[in-house]
Amino acid sequence: MYDLIIRNGTLIDPAQGINTQKDIALTGGRVAAVIDPGSGVAAKHTLDVRGLYVLPGLIDLHVHVFSGVSHYGIDVDPTCLARGVTTVLDAGSSGALTFPGFRKFIIDVSQTRLYALLNISAMGMVSGSETIPPLGELEDLRYSNVETAVRMIEANRDRILGVKVRLSNFLAADGKNELQALLRAREAAEAVRLPLMVHSPLSSIPTERILDELRPGDILTHCVHGHGAGGIMSDDLKVLPAVRKKVEQGLRLDVGHGRGSFTFRVARAVLEQGVFPGTISSDLHTYNLHGPVFDLVTTMDKFLHIGMELYEVVRRVTSTPAEVLGMPEEIGTLKPGAYADIVVLEMQEGEFDLTDTFGVTETGQYHLEPRYIFRGGRQVGVLPRPESSGDYFQPPEIPESIKP
Repeated sequence: MYDLIIRNGTLIDPAQGINTQKDIALTGGRVAAVIDPGSGVAAKHTLDVRGLYVLPGLIDLHVHVFSGVSHYGIDVDPTCLARGVTTVLDAGSSGALTFPGFRKFIIDVSQTRLYALLNISAMGMVSGSETIPPLGELEDLRYSNVETAVRMIEANRDRILGVKVRLSNFLAADGKNELQALLRAREAAEAVRLPLMVHSPLSSIPTERILDELRPGDILTHCVHGHGAGGIMSDDLKVLPAVRKKVEQGLRLDVGHGRGSFTFRVARAVLEQGVFPGTISSDLHTYNLHGPVFDLVTTMDKFLHIGMELYEVVRRVTSTPAEVLGMPEEIGTLKPGAYADIVVLEMQEGEFDLTDTFGVTETGQYHLEPRYIFRGGRQVGVLPRPESSGDYFQPPEIPESIKP
């Protein structure tokens, strides 16, 4: 007898090529069977989700959840798990000096399945352009030590899955430290044989030069940011030939919405030219939790709005990020034997405001809302989407007395 059967929902599982009504049977925290409706099999408990979509637990490949240490950090369980995201990858909030605390106080005690990319800067994202003083993690290259990063990764391979570098001129001594930081991140990633994720908006390094250092399996995040410098588009919104070539060779493009990296104009142009980002991620952090990001499902809503099919949206938050994390048989799918990480979504129809990071608001017709969430077969509570602050495009105020 199964522990639980989720009946009568529409299962969308791109890893199995399924997009139809199925029942899901769970036992011992794993998926036991995918069954045709009306089979009559028995279980201790039954959940009828007729009219709803059943998906593998969502995977967000770009968040910042080092709460209490990084100024970007938010609490992972109420902002991710309680909104349907059962697995997340923290994108460089911690470095070699701060990762032990991240592991002890966040990773090891969270209900959300949590992995990390190690920032090439040993301090991680402790300070930045939003803090006082406004110093990025690449301001002093002495923190970007390859040997220190490699040693920390080797000691934590079960949780650190790659290297992260943020390339923006205002994070790196007006750009003078960017190239050296990129080269050091490349060296560290190669030493541990793990992917490199690069953030490039407003970089002083030409995109083509950044691409020279990227290998198959590496990730270029913030791929639809719209700031010009460090982007994948030319000034006339054509995908750069060098980007197309790298994608054909295996470079992964990631959305990383964030507070400054999703514009409707660029996202539409990218899709129209057939260069689809392989993963849809939120870049959720303290400065966008109350808008314009809110959660991963709202980012999914935006791709539905600009014309991506639901099945393809789901692929980019389930099976593809599971492949990136090296866990395609365990997460991002509901095939028998996989972890019973499940989100049941309602497709709401109506008029929903969707705002990009340039402040452009469009009206969407659909919103995906979590109704039931399971992590390893155990049901967890659903929390409502964070409320809008209404001022999420304003940087933090710097008191006049300490302004430079």
